[in-house]
Amino acid sequence: MTKNYGCFLALFLILSQVYSQKIEKLPPPYWVEPIQVENHDNKSENGAYKYLLLDFQYNIETEEAYDHYAIQVFNSEGIQEFSDISISYDPTYQSLVFNSINVLRNGQKIDKLIESNINTFQRETNLERSLYDGSITAVVNLTDIRKNDIIEYSYTVKGFNPINQGNFSTVFYQQYTSPVDRIYNRAISPKKTPIYYKLLNNAPAPTINESATHTAYVWDVDGTDYFQYDINVPYWANYQKRASISTFKDWETLTELVQPLYTISSEKLTGPWDKGSNEEETILDLIRFVQDDVRYLGFESGIGAYKPHNPSKVLQQRYGDCKDKSLLLVNLLQNAGITSYPFLVNTESGESLGDLLPGLNLFNHCIVYFEHGNKSYYVDPTMTNQGGDLDNLTLPQYGEGLLLKPDSDALTRIPKNQIVPKVKVEETITTDSIGGNALFLVKTTYTGSKADYMRDYFKSNTQESINNEFVNYYSSIYPSIQSAQPIVFSNDDRGNRNEVVIEEYYNIPDFWIKDEDTGIFTCETQPLVLQNLINYTNSPQRTMPYYLGEPYEFEQETSIALPDYWNILDSEFSSEKESYRYSKNVRAVGRTIVVKHNYHLKQNFIDPSLVTTFLKDHEKINDQIAYQLSHTGDASVGESGVSTTSIIISLVLLALFIFGAKKIHDNYNPKPQSDQNLNIGGWLVLPGIGLVLSPFLLLFQVGSQGYFDKGVWSLFKNAGYENANALTLFLGFELAMNIALLVFAALLIILYFKKRTSLPKLIVIMYASSFVIPILDLVLYNALFPKDLLDAADDQETYTQIFRGFISAAIWIPYFLVSERVKNTFTKVRETEIGEEVVQA
Repeated sequence: MTKNYGCFLALFLILSQVYSQKIEKLPPPYWVEPIQVENHDNKSENGAYKYLLLDFQYNIETEEAYDHYAIQVFNSEGIQEFSDISISYDPTYQSLVFNSINVLRNGQKIDKLIESNINTFQRETNLERSLYDGSITAVVNLTDIRKNDIIEYSYTVKGFNPINQGNFSTVFYQQYTSPVDRIYNRAISPKKTPIYYKLLNNAPAPTINESATHTAYVWDVDGTDYFQYDINVPYWANYQKRASISTFKDWETLTELVQPLYTISSEKLTGPWDKGSNEEETILDLIRFVQDDVRYLGFESGIGAYKPHNPSKVLQQRYGDCKDKSLLLVNLLQNAGITSYPFLVNTESGESLGDLLPGLNLFNHCIVYFEHGNKSYYVDPTMTNQGGDLDNLTLPQYGEGLLLKPDSDALTRIPKNQIVPKVKVEETITTDSIGGNALFLVKTTYTGSKADYMRDYFKSNTQESINNEFVNYYSSIYPSIQSAQPIVFSNDDRGNRNEVVIEEYYNIPDFWIKDEDTGIFTCETQPLVLQNLINYTNSPQRTMPYYLGEPYEFEQETSIALPDYWNILDSEFSSEKESYRYSKNVRAVGRTIVVKHNYHLKQNFIDPSLVTTFLKDHEKINDQIAYQLSHTGDASVGESGVSTTSIIISLVLLALFIFGAKKIHDNYNPKPQSDQNLNIGGWLVLPGIGLVLSPFLLLFQVGSQGYFDKGVWSLFKNAGYENANALTLFLGFELAMNIALLVFAALLIILYFKKRTSLPKLIVIMYASSFVIPILDLVLYNALFPKDLLDAADDQETYTQIFRGFISAAIWIPYFLVSERVKNTFTKVRETEIGEEVVQA
């Protein structure tokens, strides 16, 4: 392989020397319409240069292209830009002739062609894309160029690519993005080869000059009315006046020309792939093989720019360009019984291909179309490390293309990609103390094209460089951040939903920032990934669509585990338009603050009338996106840990309530209402289950509310609320009520299983309390707490609790008061030590 590669390069170097001898200095061809350059006396300093003439003429019969330029330079930058004339051509089928090089200065014409040396070299402009086109670049270095000189030169390139078989197509611009004094476009063709043209964006119609044997189409326009694009215009948009010309009558004619180049080989190809257990697995195995095991490399001189190599050769050498890889995959799929065809696309202007007349030069890329299960699929065989099953294969938005299928007579539009890529970020920040360090864990899940990109990124870079890049990424908000361990990359779901997971581990020594003047500690978190995604450029007075990027979904949840309870106001913010949706939610869960961001870009561009509102909305989003916590630092240590006071008070209350419960147990013995002694059964089993579970529920509630954490009791005081004492008493009231209910529930369980006569009336009190106490709690909560602490979610939870209490009371209170089963079951009273009954009416 290395030897072959070296031979190719040697061949190109030899060609560069051989064909450099073909560069000649001759007058323009006979068929060229001479266009004179006016000797302008411009001395403008508005810019470094100005185009005075752009003159492009083509002769389809002789296969020649004549280019003629005149540029006036005004300063050193203009001189630097145009003192070197460079022209590239393909020596395998083209030759270059310089027709003139003149400098117009102060009304005098200085012929520079006679004295100029023409240097040639091979410059591979697409080398970074692993494409070698073998083109030769001829360079003429002009000497003695001065300010306000007019540089005029012309040349002819002889030879069109033979792949077109005498056909021709191009686009003539009548409007550029900078002013041109005169634009002259001319195409001449023999009568037997008609030229078709299509005018775009109000381009002027041509002047048609006919002779006995030829027809010439001429556009001669003033180009000073140049076109300026807004920023962030969709990459496929073109609003300039231009004319598309072609000798192809329709797309069917072009297809008939191109299709034989992509002949499906009858040879049965074999290779290191296994036949899957089903057709889909077979298809995926073949796609992965061509994508990942056949490297991308192309030698595209001459017809190689359009004609793919034989699939067996590509398979043997294990490299090829997009055409080679596509035809190889088509052959492999056809061998497996899958209907498949090559599909030509344009990666830049695919959305607007239908505006132009047919031409092979319109396409710069090739992908694959295939059918499976009554569905059509498109896959790009040049994409490496791609994941997903057939329904989750992603494809860039190539727009329209030419399907090389028999009887194809029009462009085919690729359906919009329904697979929206997603990014889900889960951050966990654990702080050891106020003003101390933090442990920072990040888990990011990528799906769709985002997963493809990250998979390729991790395969293309070393672990060390990835770790360094990620640390540098977070250092913008955490300057002292340190990597705790190498990043973990998981690729377990490549074959299904196409998902990768990246886990990161960091230490942040200075997570808190202290203001030396106030002594206040602050910390901050923000979704850096989202910030980069929505960093849109301002564009006032817009007249064109604004490109937003391809649609995606983003979700981030950041959990900050604090050493103390925090006075946090739950909040929400949202913004939504037809093109996007954003929401932010902040809530406190115990000692943890949870910040959630959700963003969905729904469109890839918006109309100019919507841009101002869109950008203002995103300014508001950027204002909301960061989240900051602050702490005075006064009690950063003393207020953390367990509250000894609350534990002592709870134990005292527990002892008092137990003493009272024992008194009730021993002394409250209503007279039995029946002499029967039924076992517990029937409907009585249901309240018994509730009684047994209630202590566990109450214990969980007491434990989860943080009653024994020191920070909870000083929360309101530290926040500076005027009724802090009342709020603290309310918290104590809740604790006391929960302990009382816990002891009462334990007493009822004992009485229930002893079938004591006291159970019915006491359990009625419990059901009544379960309805009344939540109402009292709700009233006190809304009366005492400041409005900025009121949470609708808490109110809703209390309303639910009240409703449940009402339903329980409505059912069981009447039941325990009137049920004969209750009277006949709960008939026991407590006996004294001497066997006498203690009865209390």
